Amino acid sequence: MKGVISFDPLVYNVLRMNLVSAGGIVYRKSADSIFVVVCGRTCPTTFNLPKGTPEPYETRGQTALREVEEETGLKVKIGKYIDSVNYWVTNHTDYPDQQLNKTVYYYLMEPIGGDFSRHDGEFDTVDWVDIREISNTLSFENEVQIVQKGISLVERR
Repeated sequence: MKGVISFDPLVYNVLRMNLVSAGGIVYRKSADSIFVVVCGRTCPTTFNLPKGTPEPYETRGQTALREVEEETGLKVKIGKYIDSVNYWVTNHTDYPDQQLNKTVYYYLMEPIGGDFSRHDGEFDTVDWVDIREISNTLSFENEVQIVQKGISLVERR
């Protein structure tokens, strides 16, 4: 991907890049609620949906499937595309002194096997969270909104 040098005085000499990621909202239904998989880090404390960047020649769906399986340890079945979220990232560890315009594409997913003990080392913890607690758990409002949008698709079934 090519960046563009900005001559805006507030961001002079800062490289701007567009990044794409894909991820999933892994859900399961119980008798009285719906639960969603959340991945957490302890330092700094953040809780996120599983997502990641594409390998060469992967489609967004393939990226979402691979990243969710790696980060959660679950084997999942990909379902309906939900939507994308877009945000700016600054001070990214891989891209210091750059502004990153990131778009993440999310899909509904259902677990079909595996377990959390098999998740990769990117996160310290992976667990199910009741959707009634999702806004108190996830660290970023845009992820809360995409979960709400995804779960509304599940509830219409």
